[in-house]
Amino acid sequence: MTLTDIRDFLRNERSASLKEIATHFKADSSLVEQMLDQWILKGRVVAKQHDAFGAACCGKCGGTGHIRYEWIG
Repeated sequence: MTLTDIRDFLRNERSASLKEIATHFKADSSLVEQMLDQWILKGRVVAKQHDAFGAACCGKCGGTGHIRYEWIG
């Protein structure tokens, strides 16, 4: 799995959770998270918090939303 593999996956899926990405590549979540952090630093990926129903969440309530990664480049 390379950074470009993650890029291509997110381009196809539009958004995905850390677990979905790690499962797809059969990789450790911490490795995937480090690679996503590289794309975030480059301004190509954004991490958005979603509520339990999949709607975008502002995160102010401190709820247990799920983070989804989206390709924006």
